[in-house]
Amino acid sequence: MFKSMTKVLVVVAMAVISTSAMAAKRTINRTPREVSGVININTATPKQLELLPGVGRKTARLIVEHREKQPFKVPAEILNVKGIGEGIYLKVKKYVVVSGETTLAVVKKAKGEGQKGATPSATAPQGAEPARLATAQ
Repeated sequence: MFKSMTKVLVVVAMAVISTSAMAAKRTINRTPREVSGVININTATPKQLELLPGVGRKTARLIVEHREKQPFKVPAEILNVKGIGEGIYLKVKKYVVVSGETTLAVVKKAKGEGQKGATPSATAPQGAEPARLATAQ
């Protein structure tokens, strides 16, 4: 009986570990951020596209693939990209343009984002010197 219970516990533990590993692979940008500016979807890099609310690595790549085949003529054409539905479009439409420069940038991170493991220079006020760690000699 002890051996069969051990086997069951091992199977359950493996299922939990594999489920959490699969969840960690998801690349959808669900982190709420405040962004400012605009993004030219015809010229933006995938990293810039990932700044858009609800756009992750995969969707950014699909946007680039779409524009390589056929550049966007109007911002609403982003709805033709797999993974961009009405919900995401409503979140990003005020930032999306099809000409001009990309100026989109994160202006404020959501409460609690970036606090754990943040580097001193990332949290220091603008113009302040980053903290330096003393090294033992």
